[in-house]
Amino acid sequence: MFLRLVQAKVKPGRVGDLSAAYGREIIPKLQEVDGCLFVSLVQNERQPGECVSLTLWETAESAEDYVRKGTYARLLEIIMPYLSGTTEWKVHLSPDQKLEYVPVTEEPAVKAYNVSPVSPASPPSENPGPLYVRILSLRFRPGKMEEFKDLYMRRILPVLNVTKGCRYAYLTEEANERDEVISMTIWDSKEFADEYESSGTFNALVHQIGHLLSGLYQWKMSLENEPGRSAVTSEDISVEGYSVVTGKSFL
Repeated sequence: MFLRLVQAKVKPGRVGDLSAAYGREIIPKLQEVDGCLFVSLVQNERQPGECVSLTLWETAESAEDYVRKGTYARLLEIIMPYLSGTTEWKVHLSPDQKLEYVPVTEEPAVKAYNVSPVSPASPPSENPGPLYVRILSLRFRPGKMEEFKDLYMRRILPVLNVTKGCRYAYLTEEANERDEVISMTIWDSKEFADEYESSGTFNALVHQIGHLLSGLYQWKMSLENEPGRSAVTSEDISVEGYSVVTGKSFL
């Protein structure tokens, strides 16, 4: 399978309008696109003005057809009124040699990932809240990807499969970056994801793969273990949490 993440900044106060347009127009149109299996709009909990559109595809080819045929561009036009149109200003000389400040429109950032087999984890909880998506990005030392995948399947995935509230677990590999992966988990609610992290389970799992991460991570880990040193957050592990605004599975 194949995953596309489209990240965008939303105008202040327009997330609700974006969600309505997404549910009314984007989801029905994607349901008609061959190869599209799942679509969801999620909102960053730390930066509410940032939303991500997730689409899951049967193959990379079906996702590429979606872009090549212009469908993605047409759908993007529908939601552009709700997105921040200007993110920076650039200065240049006009034809008559006068300085002009030109607004630069920033289109949503798109990343594509190859997806390992999707693992259904624990069954839905009895009283699920709004679904919650947790995205963990990791960067590895050169040549350590296959060793990580083996550890993920043998040690990490079995733990996620029995963790309360964890609905699904995906492991994705960045299509154009051989040493970066995304581990995405979908939870019955934010509370379950928070419990997983505060229980120490997450830290224990990260410890098992620490030797595979880049030198920067290992160096920072060594500082944490030295007396009198304060912990430093690694740039090789990035965790973001997202609330599911709307979405639909076509499976």
